[in-house]
Amino acid sequence: MTDQGSRIRAVFLDVGGTLAYPHPSFHGLIDEVCQRHGLIINPADAERAEPAVWARIAEREDVGRGFSVSAERSQAFWLFVYRSFLTELGFAEAAETDLPQRLLETFVRLESYRLYDDALPTLDVLRSAGFTLGVISNWEEWLERLMVSLGIREYFDVAIISGLAGHEKPDREIFLAALDAAGTRPEETVHVGDSVRDDVKGAQAVGIRGIWLDRRGAPTVPIAAMNAASVQTDDRGLSDVATLPDDRITSLAELPALLGITATR
Repeated sequence: MTDQGSRIRAVFLDVGGTLAYPHPSFHGLIDEVCQRHGLIINPADAERAEPAVWARIAEREDVGRGFSVSAERSQAFWLFVYRSFLTELGFAEAAETDLPQRLLETFVRLESYRLYDDALPTLDVLRSAGFTLGVISNWEEWLERLMVSLGIREYFDVAIISGLAGHEKPDREIFLAALDAAGTRPEETVHVGDSVRDDVKGAQAVGIRGIWLDRRGAPTVPIAAMNAASVQTDDRGLSDVATLPDDRITSLAELPALLGITATR
């Protein structure tokens, strides 16, 4: 192992957009639910509507932040998001029916999510290498059940979930809670996630090395697709030009080598 890797004792990871995603996609699920209720759209329609939905979120007093820290706030926020999508898709009347509730119910079903192909192999390598593994996620309390359903809960020594912790990334408190639970110092820790603002900036604020997982693999991207329930309010930090990740990867498969893992660790 390289000297750089040997200083790292703990690896924290985001979940939505990093380890798991809604299947077949966020936009695809919206399409499926709408079509079951007689609305003819396709995932491309939902993707095109997304910038306008972001604009609606930005106009909210809370700007979409803090939605996951309580069940009541979560439900109110997601119903707002789904109503906004339906309105922007040209179905304003449907937005006032029970369809937003049906969308909400779909996105909280455990079976609606899958792991990325690179998730389990990377977790296997990291665990075998002896790292303390942790999750830091902006997600409601049911993330624990989802992790069990996906078969990854056993990999993690630490799971700090905003819906249980009462704080969301990029707040310092959620990262400090993870450090305390893991028993590591910031300089011994890395955090990996797909949001520059929430994951990288939040980690760096407490001295943790922030690694940006850029699954799109491009230096610049349009407004980010809402790849998972926990990241729908996340602009991937694209407006935060002052934040630069310590490292950038395009797949979790690149992480072991970045940490200097060798067969002799």
